[in-house]
Amino acid sequence: MPEKICPMCGRSSDEVEFIDKFCKDCFIKHKGLAIIPDKVEFTYCNICGSYKYLGQWTSGLETLEETLDSYLRIYITEKMKPVEPIKDTYIKEIEFIERNQNYIKAKIIIEASYKNLSLSEDKIVIIKLNDTICPTCSSIKTLRGYNAIIQIRGYPNKISESLYNEIKKQINKIANLSRGEIIKVEEIKKDGFDLYIRDNKYAKAIATKLKEEYMAKTIETYKLIGVNKDGSRKSRMYISVRLLNLKPKDIFVYEGQPYIYVSKGLNGILVENLNSREKKIIETENLWNKGFRLYDEETNLKIVKLIEKNNDIYVFSDKESNYTNTYEYREHSIEGLIDDLREGQEFKAYLSKNFIYLMERLYYNT
Repeated sequence: MPEKICPMCGRSSDEVEFIDKFCKDCFIKHKGLAIIPDKVEFTYCNICGSYKYLGQWTSGLETLEETLDSYLRIYITEKMKPVEPIKDTYIKEIEFIERNQNYIKAKIIIEASYKNLSLSEDKIVIIKLNDTICPTCSSIKTLRGYNAIIQIRGYPNKISESLYNEIKKQINKIANLSRGEIIKVEEIKKDGFDLYIRDNKYAKAIATKLKEEYMAKTIETYKLIGVNKDGSRKSRMYISVRLLNLKPKDIFVYEGQPYIYVSKGLNGILVENLNSREKKIIETENLWNKGFRLYDEETNLKIVKLIEKNNDIYVFSDKESNYTNTYEYREHSIEGLIDDLREGQEFKAYLSKNFIYLMERLYYNT
């Protein structure tokens, strides 16, 4: 191959590698490896850190610099045009070297390969910062733009702490994946949550998910909030989600009968009838449709003490009578906490003529 002389620096192809008619250094210095924009506008939300790209808002990363780095790699790569005869170029590194309130100066390190050469070029790009508030944060700030509210509460008990934390984690996960559909999550003094949602269909989907996972009951209602330009009525949807929150050994009334809650099943709950002592599964739909309430009849719920044990006869007395009333039950008629029964122990118990159900041990006599 005949010797080449670089017209810019005068070096020979015997001294340095050439690209086309120029030595590689002069080629990079005077022609460059690629053409990229020297000015870029970057619009981002100063509340949540999301940024606007191709007319759409995209979630940002942990810091503005990380978000901007990701944005520039995508934006500049799409705009990049390699200089002939270079074919393959890519961004190796982005370094932010100066910053003020409105602009950031970045050094873009571009690398390329040409035949057996590894090439590198530094370019300076000025990024104009446009900080604003994205539509989602604007909606949260003004509480506009939502068409549905999901109200999550517990029934018949308030939501327990463990269930509350579980639901909160679930809601936060859904909100992070909602792409702005959930405008706001409001905690209601440990009683539950209110979710402000843009789209009714999305709200119904969330309510259905909660209903299936937590044996909940959902009720949809609508409230008139105005009139549209065409004269039609404008309404907002409210979905009440009542989470089934019975605890083991809770006593409740269903179809006029007292039941004690034993455990959760696939399609319902396992219970024991405190009159007949029959155990059965009550399907969730039947439980909600027919209605139920916590048992509040003090005549059968008492604080009792085991005052005597004689063979298989157990004698209890209740606190309400100052331990003067007595109740005798044979061993086979005692349910619940029957292990290691000793005289002097106190219990919260359900009493009937035929048996006693020891629900909670209040005092353990050692």
